Amino acid sequence: MDEISLGSVSVSEASHGLLTGLVFDSNKPSEDRPFSAIVEAFRFAFALGYSRGKRSKRSGEGVGIAPRQFVVKEYEVILSEVCLDEGLSLGALSSEYAEAG
Repeated sequence: MDEISLGSVSVSEASHGLLTGLVFDSNKPSEDRPFSAIVEAFRFAFALGYSRGKRSKRSGEGVGIAPRQFVVKEYEVILSEVCLDEGLSLGALSSEYAEAG
């Protein structure tokens, strides 16, 4: 099996703003913000994009997601075929799914 690079995960500034708006804020406790951290919101967006088979390239500058919190290697089993076929890193493909999600 060929080696797949890990890469890093990021989303566009617009998507990052949307995801951040879904993270609990103690200053706004009455707002419906279901996630406790940005990585949880990213993971949800990734899962949504992946389950729907939707991907989107990031437009503009990217905002990174902590690699120690979203470990792309854990998704290698489900992403490796596309990564190898398209020459993408695990992080790049994960990011495309999250961007579409």
